[in-house]
Amino acid sequence: MSPLPEPNRRQVLGMMAAVGSAVPLVGAFAGAPAADASPTRPNIMILMTDQERADVALPHGFALPARERLAAHGVRFGMHHTPTAPCSPARSTMFTGLQAPVNGVLDNVGNSEYMSGNFNLKGANAQANASMSTSIPTLGTVMKKAGYHTAYIGKWHLSDPVGTDVTALSGYGFDEAIDILGGGSPDEGLEHDPGVAQHAISWLQQHRDDTEPWLCVVSMINPHDMMFCPRFYRLSDVNDYGAGLPVNFEQSLATKPHVQSVWRVENQAVGGFMPENLNSSLAKDQWRQWGNWYLHLLDATDTLMTRVLDAMSPAQSADTVIVQVADHGELGGAHGLRQKGAMIYRENLRVPLVISDPRLPAAHGATVTATPTTHVDLVPTIAALAGTDASTVTPTVGKDLTGLLRDPALRLRESVLVTSDAKSSGALPGVKYCIRGAITEQYSFGRYSTADHITGPASEWEYELYDRQRDPWELDNLAYRGGARSLVADMNALVDELESAELKPLQ
Repeated sequence: MSPLPEPNRRQVLGMMAAVGSAVPLVGAFAGAPAADASPTRPNIMILMTDQERADVALPHGFALPARERLAAHGVRFGMHHTPTAPCSPARSTMFTGLQAPVNGVLDNVGNSEYMSGNFNLKGANAQANASMSTSIPTLGTVMKKAGYHTAYIGKWHLSDPVGTDVTALSGYGFDEAIDILGGGSPDEGLEHDPGVAQHAISWLQQHRDDTEPWLCVVSMINPHDMMFCPRFYRLSDVNDYGAGLPVNFEQSLATKPHVQSVWRVENQAVGGFMPENLNSSLAKDQWRQWGNWYLHLLDATDTLMTRVLDAMSPAQSADTVIVQVADHGELGGAHGLRQKGAMIYRENLRVPLVISDPRLPAAHGATVTATPTTHVDLVPTIAALAGTDASTVTPTVGKDLTGLLRDPALRLRESVLVTSDAKSSGALPGVKYCIRGAITEQYSFGRYSTADHITGPASEWEYELYDRQRDPWELDNLAYRGGARSLVADMNALVDELESAELKPLQ
């Protein structure tokens, strides 16, 4: 592949387009008021999935109606990213508004069987992260102080062990902890997500007549079951939904950071064998089947989302802001890779975020395309939706995104920080698995290092740089073999600036 021309340096903060779509009014939202009839302190529900990327190519005839329903009655954030990939670190940024190197959750905590040693697939360098400190304010803390009743249902994965009593997450600001699940072992999603949905339905029924506002997190595991596919699954058992191969289903990783080749090999042990010759008909057939499993799990969560949405009373529908989000993405065969790891690819980091606010119908069905957003924005945004200021409780570095619900064309920021420090993402001796990077409206950039060279020298770093406008599938690493030097220098300076602003130690 011939390299793309090096962009002008002034294009570093250029525009990346995204598209959105609207669908007709249906279901629980059909009776929503026309404007501003809901209370100034609405209920807030977070509908959360695990390992769902934003850009999933749906075959003809395959639909996800719950997700379409929410997007039609809200604003889709087309450039939303997790700032880090593994489950626990990603969730820590969502619930603290702080970057993972600041809140201390650098890798998955120990309540995952995968990390605890029951499978022992990661070698000597794998170790569970300590539980997130209860001294760090969370979204639950912020909302409780604002007078909200707080509840958490389903997968948590930020502390271990988690008790079965209702007060198990009280140290993190949640009044109720219901059906708190582990980190995601084989089939845990298929087995337990229906229970999560049923608990959510029962909770909604119990709180129909509440006079105080509430925050309820409904956190499903799937499509995380893909982590162990095909190790614990027969690919041929799933329906053929018509899944295709990704556009960037490429064999060679020669121009990419070495950790990606390590990750490809590691996943043969973790997720099960997939053919290594991606150009073979066998590999293409098996990856299509793998894609059908992913669609199957998305469909399963969508069915459960529909049940939860349908369980809301008309009054709850009119008075509740719904936030649909995922913790991190799924590579899904992009670059011949799967799961999530130490890489800056869009499939890895770009995740769905839709905020459906019945008080603001004017922008319903719109998509934010001009502003990249990130998980650290969720705490200040949800606090603002509740009419409170998160910064009075926590030192969040995120932005309040509520202005985008009124005007999706606003530009609130031009770049987001990316980090990765998880040893589970390929920390073999000498492998540069740590990332400090940035995503702008046009570029995705990362510098890769070992843990002891994160701050330099720069000569020790591997670089990855893509122009997402000219190369939307991130095939051509502009920084390979010293390419795009001036642009790399600009992006390095941008990362330094973001680090200085967002990686300050807590006092």
